[in-house]
Amino acid sequence: MPSPEPSATSPPAVAALVSLVALAVGLTLPDVDLRLGLGHRSALTHSLLPALLLLAWRQRAAACGIAAGIAVHLAADCFPRRMTGYATVKLPLFGALPPLESYAWLALNAAAALLLAAWWARRLHAPAARALVGLAALAAALRYLWHDPGGWPVLALAGGVAFAVVRGKRRSLFRHPPDREEH
Repeated sequence: MPSPEPSATSPPAVAALVSLVALAVGLTLPDVDLRLGLGHRSALTHSLLPALLLLAWRQRAAACGIAAGIAVHLAADCFPRRMTGYATVKLPLFGALPPLESYAWLALNAAAALLLAAWWARRLHAPAARALVGLAALAAALRYLWHDPGGWPVLALAGGVAFAVVRGKRRSLFRHPPDREEH
């Protein structure tokens, strides 16, 4: 008797675990370019491409985690000591991008990866699981950024944005709506 076909979606706990493991892999995945002989900061690995390939293979939970890890890695890569030579993004067959374009490549791909990860996390994980995955992802990102030389500026920027958002929300909570006159 043939076994039943596997479900199209994974159980919630499995999807959350897959996303977390993929996040851990995604944090260092862009530097696999060194082992593949692509040159450091290859556009193939320092981009959203690995996550998009997983989506093409319908591995949504893995794509969510990989995208989150890549986003953190690329955000840190936006702050090298100097954007020259080794630090610039390399396009296959075309060579290194100039510094300004390398910054743009890294920043845009980091932002796109973060948005993709957030979008899929919202669709894949229930609110409680999403909160746990989010906290674990935050802890992993903080650990990675804490030890990476480019991570300090990312932490400072993220902290500033978080402060501004919290402060803005707190202000809006205490603001009273204007009184409306009845006609």
